[in-house]
Amino acid sequence: SHFQVCKGFVSPTNNKVAAIKSMPSNSINAYPIETIKLHHAPALTTLHVAPTDISDISLLLSSNEVALKSIATGLGYLIGAASILLYTPIAIRVLRTKSADGLAISTWWLKLTSYTCTDVYNIKYGFPLAAFSESLVITGEAAVILGLVAFYQRRVDVQTFLLAVTYVVVTSWALFAPTSVGPSDSAIAFAQELSIALNVASLLPQLKQNFVRKSSGSYSSVTASLASAGCTIRLFTTVELANGDPLLLVNYGVALALNLSLLLQIIYYATQKEGKTLSQLYLADVKSDS
Repeated sequence: SHFQVCKGFVSPTNNKVAAIKSMPSNSINAYPIETIKLHHAPALTTLHVAPTDISDISLLLSSNEVALKSIATGLGYLIGAASILLYTPIAIRVLRTKSADGLAISTWWLKLTSYTCTDVYNIKYGFPLAAFSESLVITGEAAVILGLVAFYQRRVDVQTFLLAVTYVVVTSWALFAPTSVGPSDSAIAFAQELSIALNVASLLPQLKQNFVRKSSGSYSSVTASLASAGCTIRLFTTVELANGDPLLLVNYGVALALNLSLLLQIIYYATQKEGKTLSQLYLADVKSDS
């Protein structure tokens, strides 16, 4: 039998079928035909549509999804590389001034614990490295800053040593212990929930210290800016690479809010109370006030 295959749409305003494209029957190579009834037409209209049209739409959506994942993967690795610079300004300032008086040591213990919980969660749940590469880098950086703060504040004592040993032992157990004796999935999820709370707690001491002293403190404005930008991008990459994991989305959302708050506080005290320009503020890590 002979038939025509039409592609078209119905305008809801004038109830007419528009943009009809006729195709020869042999173009569908005997594929089964799907029937679509259009109720907006003047009379009940039937269009015969080859299922390959639907497949084309699925293919297009699939291609877009692949493209988004590729972009997210590239951004994920880019953030990982750029995060090397995240806490470098703070380290440079501490080493240059040989002082860590403007930093709260509790902030860095909490940051180290929080990032480590996120590392363990991502690794145990099998998310790709691009989804959390910067977290691994920042974990190492937080440990270095913690060591510098402890050294220059003369806090290298028995308490610090015991905390460091406990951190190493617990982290090693969570990552490398056999499943039979290691942490359960629920415990790992709880640790990530704890990480969100620690993210809040980690910056609160710094926010409080700056407020009490009415000072921009020693926390780098560059670090706060980079962290804010990184968290914004991470919200996108988490949706694409980690299946929109709700715990990770909340984690990065909270971190974004806190880093933005700290950044605005630093800018306010530096410009309104200390009389610095923005350029002086952002160059303070590598250049003395004089």
